[in-house]
Amino acid sequence: MNKYFLVFAFSVVTFSVFAQKKKTKQIPPPIKKEIIISTEIQEPKTQNELEYNIVMPENAATQITAKKINGKDIQIKSLKEFENIHFSELKELRFSTMVSGKYLDNTILDKIFNEGTQLEVLEIDNFAIESFPEIKIPNRILKKLMLEKNNLKVLPSSLSNLVALENFSSGNPLENLPENFSQLKNLKELGLHYTEFSEFPKSIFGLNKLTVLYVSGNYGSSNKIKEIPDLLDQLPNLTEFGVTNASLSSVPKSFSTLKKIEKVDFSYNQFADFPEVLALSSDVQYVPFANNPLNWGKFFASIKKIKWSGLFFLNETGFSKKQYEEIQKILSKIDVYYDGMND
Repeated sequence: MNKYFLVFAFSVVTFSVFAQKKKTKQIPPPIKKEIIISTEIQEPKTQNELEYNIVMPENAATQITAKKINGKDIQIKSLKEFENIHFSELKELRFSTMVSGKYLDNTILDKIFNEGTQLEVLEIDNFAIESFPEIKIPNRILKKLMLEKNNLKVLPSSLSNLVALENFSSGNPLENLPENFSQLKNLKELGLHYTEFSEFPKSIFGLNKLTVLYVSGNYGSSNKIKEIPDLLDQLPNLTEFGVTNASLSSVPKSFSTLKKIEKVDFSYNQFADFPEVLALSSDVQYVPFANNPLNWGKFFASIKKIKWSGLFFLNETGFSKKQYEEIQKILSKIDVYYDGMND
């Protein structure tokens, strides 16, 4: 009798544990999709790249990253050591600091451009620069130049001597571009962020090899781009295009000539509805359109013309969840992202 009782008790416990496991094994909640609206141009790194992150002893937040043409490691502990560096042996050079107020002396920059005859990549992040040095002779080596948070308001016209430049990114309050900026004929990627442009620089339209173009204003500035010249047909190779932190309310008709375009960002502008020329572009796949003063009636009518499919970001528009659901309902081939969608 005791034997049967023990067997029965063991069966009850086993069933109870199984039932408990089954009960707790529920369908996992849907994975929240991360909204990524990026205007920064980044170059992917390969495993073969040899980089050196050297922390300067006077401040752990300041780094110099270098790569020699022969792959040999070097140690650069402070800016003073540059007096003994053979710049002709460098292929890549990067400066970065998390401390505001640090300056990079112009004599160092002059030395880099005059002696760095093999330098292909130069990045300067968060170092203030009094003025960008004059490029005295054509430079046929430098391919990537990134200037971030350097307090630069102007660029020299001699920048056009960087004839091999393919990737240029600036995060500075530039007031305009040099008139001969269009001579940088090999540029493929261009990012101009935190600018003080009051007009879209027309010199950009002479860069017909561009595949990536992002222009953004300074959020708190009164200087804003109000319109894009109807010259986009001169940039036939664009795959990514964005103008943010501006005062745009329309997109030029020449946008329809961009047959390779996939990503478009017009966030933080003054659109009341969705531009028809953008709605009819069947090539588009990724569209951030956040923080625009959209008019519900006009916007809802305008999106009915959309021919593309992909990702549509409508954050910070002021619409209710019910309105967002109506948008998603009519845009069945598009994933619409909005505030509180996972609440």
